[in-house]
Amino acid sequence: MTLLSSRSSNSESRDADQLARIAIVGRGFTGIMTAIALFKRVDRPFHLVMFDPRAKIDIGEGISQPGSTVLTSRVRDLSVDPELPDDFRRWLETDDTWRDHLSSDPAGLEHAFVPGDIFSTYVYKRFSEALTHRPDVIVQFGSDAVTAIDRHLDGGYSVCLGAEQRSRFDAVFLATGYGMRENSDVGPAGGAQSAVVIGGGIHAVDRALGLLADAKISHVTLISESGFLPQSHAPAAVGAVVTDQPMPGTLRGAFRFLREAASKADLEGSGWQGIMNGFRSRARDLWAGLTPQERARFKRHVKAIYDSHRNRLPPEHYQRLHHAIASGAIAVRKGKVNCIATNGVLFSAPAGLEVLPADLTIDCRFRPSGTDSPLVRSLIVAGLATRDELEIGIVVDECGRTKANALHGLFAMGPLGLGSLPDIDLVPQIVLQSHAAASLLNSWIGDVAKGRHVAKGFGDV
Repeated sequence: MTLLSSRSSNSESRDADQLARIAIVGRGFTGIMTAIALFKRVDRPFHLVMFDPRAKIDIGEGISQPGSTVLTSRVRDLSVDPELPDDFRRWLETDDTWRDHLSSDPAGLEHAFVPGDIFSTYVYKRFSEALTHRPDVIVQFGSDAVTAIDRHLDGGYSVCLGAEQRSRFDAVFLATGYGMRENSDVGPAGGAQSAVVIGGGIHAVDRALGLLADAKISHVTLISESGFLPQSHAPAAVGAVVTDQPMPGTLRGAFRFLREAASKADLEGSGWQGIMNGFRSRARDLWAGLTPQERARFKRHVKAIYDSHRNRLPPEHYQRLHHAIASGAIAVRKGKVNCIATNGVLFSAPAGLEVLPADLTIDCRFRPSGTDSPLVRSLIVAGLATRDELEIGIVVDECGRTKANALHGLFAMGPLGLGSLPDIDLVPQIVLQSHAAASLLNSWIGDVAKGRHVAKGFGDV
């Protein structure tokens, strides 16, 4: 999906200077979802500018790491409107392009996992429809790279585009997902027979299986630093199973509680996935009560195994992965990669340093959500945001607002807040957060439109 113009407008007759100005940085899924929520929740005219140096709108960006074709949420959980939870399923059933390729049984379709390109088409369709229904909103698509954000002397925020150009906005939504990165593939693309894929998450497994499916690569070495790989979803969707017992307030006690409950569920035949879903629903309260020392211990010793059970593979992909491991097509190695070269990698295995030769190397490791970028560094220097204690994102509240100095006009959406809000990198949670943020903005945007001082409007929230 390529933008036809770097600038488009729904209302040329409206004076943009009289409207509240809102910026969204990033046009991946999180950015597009934020725009949809603004169109639906803000009941006054406004001027929206969506920045991204890439012309292509990549809905897959920011969902289970960029470039992944695996959606880890079921059809029933993928609506872009919380008030219409079955919207995606109904769209699948009525859309001529996809209907013939999917199950005709509604109950079966709810539990299904669909390819990412189908979901991308749906999201872009809903974005286009929501935009069409708001002729009172001016929308522009900017191809400039946002390099810094600071306070503006007249209130609101100064968005820097390149070295000199600046533009003022009343509110800014950072929606850069996992950060805008360059290609991570190293090595010759043609004639490769063996590959090394670095990472133990959903994206790494997806790339490894994709290489084998193309039949150009006969063997893949998958390097997981922790040694853990994603677990499987249950065959059919399960809800959150929450026991009546109080959750222990310590990290050690909470995970002992989780292990015991999951073991009991397995013995009873109900599976551990429902227990994990219930634990995730209480994870934010648990996280808020942990000491800084316990949070650091979680990052060192628990996060890898927690993520492997939180971010799950569709059963079909899980079976393909383990069939490939059993057949020798995929070899899983535990270790930390020290250096990547054009002909392989140097990594630290439990037995010591090793060199793994490969025709192609693909780096799928989880990285902090763009917090090392000049843009995010500018926010931290300006006191507009702070890094979270896990150093994987920005400290945010439930709506995505940065908490630094009680400022409320700057939002860090989706995966950028992963260190503060567990699961905020998953589609259902991004959808809920986007609508909550848009509703919050709607409560004070009227004052902005009337020309009141922006800071006063924010402080009244």
